[in-house]
Amino acid sequence: SHLLSIAPTGTVSLAFADNASNGIEPPFSWMYRRKKREADGSTTDYAVEDHAWRLYRELGGDVAHLPEYFVNALSMPAADHLAMMEAVQPFVDTAISKTVNVPADYPYDDFKNLYQQAWRAQLKGLATYRPNAILGSVLDTGAAPEAAAPVTAVDPMRTVIESRPKGALPAVADKIEYWTQEGHQTLYLLVSFLPVPTADGQGTVERAIEFFMPVGQSSESQQWVSSSMRLLSLAARGGFLERALRDMRKVVWDRGPVRMGTHQKADGTHVPMWHDSVVAAIAYAVQTLIAQRAGVTPSSGHPSPVVVQATPGMMPGKKCGECGAHAVIRKDGCDHCTQCGHLGVCG
Repeated sequence: SHLLSIAPTGTVSLAFADNASNGIEPPFSWMYRRKKREADGSTTDYAVEDHAWRLYRELGGDVAHLPEYFVNALSMPAADHLAMMEAVQPFVDTAISKTVNVPADYPYDDFKNLYQQAWRAQLKGLATYRPNAILGSVLDTGAAPEAAAPVTAVDPMRTVIESRPKGALPAVADKIEYWTQEGHQTLYLLVSFLPVPTADGQGTVERAIEFFMPVGQSSESQQWVSSSMRLLSLAARGGFLERALRDMRKVVWDRGPVRMGTHQKADGTHVPMWHDSVVAAIAYAVQTLIAQRAGVTPSSGHPSPVVVQATPGMMPGKKCGECGAHAVIRKDGCDHCTQCGHLGVCG
């Protein structure tokens, strides 16, 4: 049988629960900044507010004088952290993922005794966290007040919509056609829009909040697309639809390129657009549909299909940044796409 354990949930609560609960962990702080290391080695700071603290403030509570039941990790002595783990450990087979936070000036002898106390309490694991000047800290409370400064304008496309409004919404149905190694494929997508106030409050703008693929489209890949549409709806109502679509455009599968839409070259001619998977192609189609609904020209290609469509073959070479085809070769000292003719880096 599977052994019972308590997994780490701090980061998960930030990603999926609006920082509502850290499980067995108390909130680190009511307001703080979290550092994220980027791919190039740099770090980016993000402001974080506890869900309960934020809700208490919105309900009119005085966050400068919180009730005594508002307890966070920084206000708890280390012994209380251990006591919580000791109370739970008899009911858990393996270790408990819980951090004992101690300040930077915590005495070394007291810090050393924490592990002896954990051993005496028959804990099966102990994680301690003490910030230091050399490595710094992932979480920092010092700059949090600046992050809480009021924002003059609210982006209507990024505010959180807790749930889908009741009743009918304006919607667009679109027939999506694409070509894979298996030939011509078709599916239908529905996108619902919600009119929301503009940032200046002088009108409304349509915001895509729900994506749906009708039943009866039963191929394996389309079932995955249906699941992706549900997740995309959550992202849309959470205010990060653009980022979710960009991530979907990066999805790669092992069944060869997918052909959908065309890319307009500088001379006005159109060449086929290629995508690394069905999910990536559908994300492109959704971006195009939303752009057309807003009355703007899509920046990543033209939605109309080319006149002649053939089943795509496996194309050798690197991926082209213009049309997406894996057809970039080295020609006369320059990167050259054999599909659309795009000229890349030379030398």
